[in-house]
Amino acid sequence: MTITGKAALLYGEGGPLRVEEASLPDPRPGHIIVRIELCGICGTDVHFYRGHKPSETSFHHGLPYPIVLGHEPVGIVQALGEGVQSDLTGRPLAVGDRVFVASLMNCGQCYYCLIENQPSLCLNLESYAHKPFPTEPPHFQGAYAQYMDLRSNYHALLVNGVDPRAVVMLEPLACGLHAVDRAAFRVPATAVIQGSGPIGLATLVAARAAGATKTIVVGAPASRLEMARELGADVTIDIEEIREIRERVERVRQCTMFGLGADVVFEATGVPQAVPEGIAMLRNCGQYVTLGHFTDNGSVELNPWRHFTANEITLKGVWGSHQPLYVRARELVESRKYPLERMVTHVISLEKLEHALRQLACGLRLDGEEAIKVAVAP
Repeated sequence: MTITGKAALLYGEGGPLRVEEASLPDPRPGHIIVRIELCGICGTDVHFYRGHKPSETSFHHGLPYPIVLGHEPVGIVQALGEGVQSDLTGRPLAVGDRVFVASLMNCGQCYYCLIENQPSLCLNLESYAHKPFPTEPPHFQGAYAQYMDLRSNYHALLVNGVDPRAVVMLEPLACGLHAVDRAAFRVPATAVIQGSGPIGLATLVAARAAGATKTIVVGAPASRLEMARELGADVTIDIEEIREIRERVERVRQCTMFGLGADVVFEATGVPQAVPEGIAMLRNCGQYVTLGHFTDNGSVELNPWRHFTANEITLKGVWGSHQPLYVRARELVESRKYPLERMVTHVISLEKLEHALRQLACGLRLDGEEAIKVAVAP
């Protein structure tokens, strides 16, 4: 039986974004039809809406408009195509089950998949929402829609019995786990997280799960720092109250062993000026991991001797996530150890998506209220 559903199609940089109806046939063999319950709004979606995209990378060579964004979805299995019996990890799958949609598909055969073991840099990467399949209509290839048509169970992770608001945080958690993996810090360790948005808070959870003995979150506004404390941050530093960089750096150092500085600093701000500040928070031989820049937000001046050579730090970058990280993030979500569902502060309709994207492009508020994670309920 043919299904009719709505989807929010972005027709170009800065809009317009139009909610349209389209029909979706019965699932083909191997496919899964998912009815979307919630999809988080990612900062990347805000950037893409504004036309800020990393076109130089292997992942994005310009968006193929019109496109349906939305890559943080949770939904209910509506129909299973012939041959589909389980999810990505072999858990039995049936109509009515709740699943997280893992949007990426790497080839498993290129240099970065096989040699570097960094499938998020796959040269042949395919993805729902950001790099859709060109031979198919766009309406149900992103999660800002009432349905998604998944091409295989490689994209489905069973999450029955979990609050969908917590599942929405699974993709940011996977990014946080990627950052912590890149750092590979020893325990005991003091970890600083610059940024208290969804990626920063997810990295806080990942660092704690990896055994960080002290976690310090530097960010704003106050509501996000309160959430950081609920998630287990030992120290929070409000950049709206402490505006001097030197004072913030000194506050961090006072919280570290012998006052030497942090073992690892994770940048999750998307603000270039945060980079030299974060490096100043490190001890000698520390690690600086940047994961907040998923698009080009500009440059910042660094001094090779002062920032790198004299203190022998290691600088590492993190790009996205991939299926094994999604699986590990599911374990964190299912553990219910962290109040992840409380990070979703706003749930909006599909018709209010463009309004939300415009407001979030200007700050951290939605309709005058501080926002942490905004989710769309199609």
